[in-house]
Amino acid sequence: MLTQNKISSVCNALTDNIETVLNHFEVEFVEFPNRVSFPCPIHGGDSPEGCSIFTDGLTNRGNWSCWTRHCHEEYVDNMFGFVRGVISSRLGRDFSMKETIEFCEKLLGTNFEEVELKPKRSKSLIEIFNREIKRHKLEVTRDDIISRIDIPSKYYIQRGFDENTLKTFDVGDCFGENKPMSGRVVVPIYDEDYNYIGCVGRSIKEHLKPKWRHSKGFSKNALYGLNIAKDHILKTNTVILVEGQGDVWKLFEAGLPMTVGIFGASINEDQLLLLEKSGALNLVILTDYDEAGEKAAEQIFKKCGRRFNYIRPDIKNELSAIKIKDVGDMTTEQIKDLIFPYLEGII
Repeated sequence: MLTQNKISSVCNALTDNIETVLNHFEVEFVEFPNRVSFPCPIHGGDSPEGCSIFTDGLTNRGNWSCWTRHCHEEYVDNMFGFVRGVISSRLGRDFSMKETIEFCEKLLGTNFEEVELKPKRSKSLIEIFNREIKRHKLEVTRDDIISRIDIPSKYYIQRGFDENTLKTFDVGDCFGENKPMSGRVVVPIYDEDYNYIGCVGRSIKEHLKPKWRHSKGFSKNALYGLNIAKDHILKTNTVILVEGQGDVWKLFEAGLPMTVGIFGASINEDQLLLLEKSGALNLVILTDYDEAGEKAAEQIFKKCGRRFNYIRPDIKNELSAIKIKDVGDMTTEQIKDLIFPYLEGII
């Protein structure tokens, strides 16, 4: 008999054997402190961090997310849904829940009829709110970072960004030989207290692959720019949410320093916790205005629930008319003309 208790037992067993599952499906993955990441095997993605299974956390261990196509929404974001989604994709048909149970029993050598599910104690809202985000401490100071790269980045100056903005965010070029970020623009990532937790490197030359590279062990358990935005968030009770670092810089230049980035098109539990603790009452969602960005906005609405007052500027048609899809490609004048009207009365 197929019961929720049985499915939960399967999820627990799969979560304890993530490496076995991925090896079976011949999925090459990279391990991070709180997750494993890999190209999404369901829609056939090619981004090495396009899909993640979380291996740690009070509320999301064993959950998975496809950051680009949101495949987890179709197949459910637990390990049972992941296995079912991969097999369904490869067979070209819906793999039934019963078939998935039988597959997992064979893969793990377990008869789940005989497994007794251990009850989980639910976490109170206070416990979740007060939990600490786990981060690996890096013995690197901001002064160390500034001394190692050429700030401001000439690459991004040529792309139209202001020197003072790049200096504020410590964005510089790395030309040192035999360094992990050689030939790339280095975008340092600081936590909300200005502690260095990693960096992102953008290739300067098109032949240098991949285009974007994260420093070893970097995890999406931060909001980009929160170290600069947090005082402005408290002052205005408002936070603006965007996808990428360039979006943060462009809004900063336009006079909206309460902007933070989520490193892509999906928000996770740690980032949600940081938003809750930021003091914001109003959440302005400025993810991209393409299909992935619209889905990202829907996911943020759903995940954040009733925590905030939401504003999603209705500017898709205007952006389409000028043939751009995200705020990072807008000019300061366009931001003031199209976005500022939606912010009247709150900032």
